[in-house]
Amino acid sequence: MQLAAIAVNSELRELESFEAKLTFDERFADRKTLYGSRYCPNTWQREAKPAVTVQEEFSLLLRRHATVDQASRRGEVFQVAQLVAHNAAWDAAFLECWFLRTKRFLPASPRVLCTMQRAIWLFHENKRLTPPADFRLQTLCEYFGVGLRAEDAHDALADVRATVELYRCIMESDEPARLRTKSACG
Repeated sequence: MQLAAIAVNSELRELESFEAKLTFDERFADRKTLYGSRYCPNTWQREAKPAVTVQEEFSLLLRRHATVDQASRRGEVFQVAQLVAHNAAWDAAFLECWFLRTKRFLPASPRVLCTMQRAIWLFHENKRLTPPADFRLQTLCEYFGVGLRAEDAHDALADVRATVELYRCIMESDEPARLRTKSACG
């Protein structure tokens, strides 16, 4: 498994990136899924880290880029990071479960924004747009002209960068034409 994230500023410019491969026992992995993915035994042997290390490094990234106010049960305000993902329901559930299982605090808002859901709304609200065949990340990237080569799809960091660019394109598609800035969006 890979975990990746990038922190962006308000203009969606990358501030910092994070990518980690997690160690695992190959004996318990589904061989078909494992070798049909981005798994390379030599790369994992060199780069993979224990889950607890990856979780701590990921938490530090989130804390460095926490901008969303939250209130504790006692009413004290603190900040957490805002997460955005494609098919966020899956990512949010995974992260929540992972952090709960280790009894650690996930320094992120529980409301994860989703580019897939945003795209569905965009096409639902704007009947002038012809919707794509499906709402997979690769399909939406092709539709909006976001560079995500098929051979890079499912690489965690490439998917994250494509998701940020897709978010930008969706937001620009939702703006009146006179307000749009020139970008790579189709």
